[in-house]
Amino acid sequence: MSINSDQRKQFLLNELKRIGYKPENESLAKKSLYELEMLVISVKGERGNNIETYNARMEIEEEAE
Repeated sequence: MSINSDQRKQFLLNELKRIGYKPENESLAKKSLYELEMLVISVKGERGNNIETYNARMEIEEEAE
């Protein structure tokens, strides 16, 4: 199963709403997918939430060792 960018963007918008992020004079819907990803990561980081990221390249390097 794959998710398209619109589905991912909607998920990120819902995630920002869930964690209580209130934008200041900006429209989140106009932001790019990358900008939303970075915003979610930074907001969660500021609030001390554990952020797990998946990096396929790191996994491949670990398997090679």
